[in-house]
Amino acid sequence: MQLEELLRQVDACQDELVALLQDLVRIPSVNTGVMPTGNETPVCEAAARKLKADGIASQILESAPGRGNLVARLPGATGKPRLLYMAHTDVVPVENEAAWTYPPFGGEVHDGRVHGRGASDMKGALAAEIMVMLILKRSGIALKGDLVLAACADEESGGAYGAGWLAKMHPDLVRADVGVNEGGGQAVKTPKGLAYEYNVGEKGRYELHITIRGRSFHASRPWSADNPLLKLPAVLQRIRDYQPEVNTSAPLFSYLQNLLDLPEPVTSANIDALADRLEASMPGMGSHLKACSRMTLVPTMVKAGVKSNSIAESVAVTCDIRSLPHQDTTYIQNELTRTLAGLPDVSWQLVQTAAPSASDPAHPFAGALRRATAAAIGRQDFAWGPGLTVGFTDSRLLRPLGTVIYDFLPSHPDADPSLSGVHNRNESEHIASLMVTTRMLAALAWEMLR
Repeated sequence: MQLEELLRQVDACQDELVALLQDLVRIPSVNTGVMPTGNETPVCEAAARKLKADGIASQILESAPGRGNLVARLPGATGKPRLLYMAHTDVVPVENEAAWTYPPFGGEVHDGRVHGRGASDMKGALAAEIMVMLILKRSGIALKGDLVLAACADEESGGAYGAGWLAKMHPDLVRADVGVNEGGGQAVKTPKGLAYEYNVGEKGRYELHITIRGRSFHASRPWSADNPLLKLPAVLQRIRDYQPEVNTSAPLFSYLQNLLDLPEPVTSANIDALADRLEASMPGMGSHLKACSRMTLVPTMVKAGVKSNSIAESVAVTCDIRSLPHQDTTYIQNELTRTLAGLPDVSWQLVQTAAPSASDPAHPFAGALRRATAAAIGRQDFAWGPGLTVGFTDSRLLRPLGTVIYDFLPSHPDADPSLSGVHNRNESEHIASLMVTTRMLAALAWEMLR
């Protein structure tokens, strides 16, 4: 069999693939972040049944009741190399179901898209990964290396019950030479044509918990209190005035000049002006470049008081922090100490929820991924370079096992990313992009494992 025949088999399975995604979306594996939550085991069970029907073994490992993690393996003759497909099975909550055009857990197909919570993030990728395993098994292709699928719980809340738990308790099941995961692959239109970024790393995430102390009293006599809410503006102003270090050392910036046909190299001195110019012609690109070039410190939650006629004892402010891969906890603590120094009655605590991480952008796997992408979209005329995921994914939890993981699942060259609705209302998966992802995964397994 040739690769072209394998890709024709992928195309012939489109209806089966879409139906599988619909089935997965209809299982409401909502993760609120507060236990008990998630209920990912039914998703794992549906995936296991689909794999078992074609003789592919899998196992479901629960980190807590209902919080299943599925690991499936298509073994090769020698077991080397080992290629890992990553996915997560939990989805974020639906805030207002009535605001959705189609039922959030209906899995309905309209206008070339599968609609529903999790369709894009990331049950579509899970369906594609399952489908490729099935097609490889059905085709009878003799593999040398192993293909492993890890479908994990709890990604939306940090992965403690999912990939983090698997890495700690069952590392040998998920350890691989190379792997792919969500977080990159959006088709980008540039002055020189089509481009794809394979994201080699991701920013870290921290929560900053600030406490502003005061003294409570009855609201009818405010002069007898020390109202901490009146101290809040000074804290917020310090955060607003914070000027992070601008850093363009990420691999992304080294190839931007050629990619975007720029008159000069990208530096920390000109990145903001460049980003502002790009935002007009390439919506989202300017914002992405700013996010990739600095730490962000953003207040997101404020809590104070227990009753409207009582002055609060204290104010709690929660901030979201996203750090660049080279910025460790000590660096962030020093930044916060400098930013919040001298504020009276203010204390703070820093909590890491996701460590920054990165894989080698020059690993030969990058070339294999590009070739697989070219086969998937049927063209070679696209730019290719390393990027950075500005959110967090489960990749950071498995990289310490020695696996080179790129966050890359490509979309169709003509896809409109604004329609995906990830973490928003009307989430949907573009069927044409789903097919491109599936074709790429099949071509990648063809190259890496035979």
